[in-house]
Amino acid sequence: MRSDAMTLRVLFCVVLALATLPLAAQPGDAPVVAIPYASLSASEREQLQPFARTWDTLPPERQARLRRAAARWAQMPPEQRAQMQERFRRWQALKPEERAALRERFRTFRSMPPEQQERVRRGVERFRHLPPEERARLRKEFARMNPEERRAFLQGAGDERRALARQRWLSSLPEAERESMRAMFDGFTGPQRRAFRRLLQATPEAQRETVRREFLRMTPEARAARLEAAAPG
Repeated sequence: MRSDAMTLRVLFCVVLALATLPLAAQPGDAPVVAIPYASLSASEREQLQPFARTWDTLPPERQARLRRAAARWAQMPPEQRAQMQERFRRWQALKPEERAALRERFRTFRSMPPEQQERVRRGVERFRHLPPEERARLRKEFARMNPEERRAFLQGAGDERRALARQRWLSSLPEAERESMRAMFDGFTGPQRRAFRRLLQATPEAQRETVRREFLRMTPEARAARLEAAAPG
């Protein structure tokens, strides 16, 4: 029983370490120095025991990350540990290609400047407070993006602010139009969404309702042709 509990602790420490990797050392940071396993505290050695054989060969930066993760795990309340356990279970349930996609997103995040990382963190926090159906819809939208669109989304080029702005815009429409307009947006590609926004912005306010309803009556093919014709040359 003790061995199983310790293994779970270490697994969650690793998950937490992966989730909190820094981009890089910042100017003025003190250099990270390797610490022999024997020099760790008794509590750290217990939590990091599965790394005992390879610890002294790990890069100092990874040692430091794992030690920080172990310290955070030790301070977590039970409900937060339960959340980490659930995250680990979801990770185990992912298909190999889904894990690869998540790793790629994480590498993209690590490549951002600190200020862009902070924008992403704020966006994630806002995302968590959206209604469940809105979160599900945004996940589907993200899954349809190509790699360039995903990178732009993560870097803040129309990230959470665009999603929230669109949600506010949909809320401003007559209730009878909202779901139809949302479904139409979900069927657009990224360039089509941008073209539709530009078209509405270029339309006098008094005529925008007419344009919206005209688009709702069109077939997907007619919408695509109209937006292509409206795109700047």
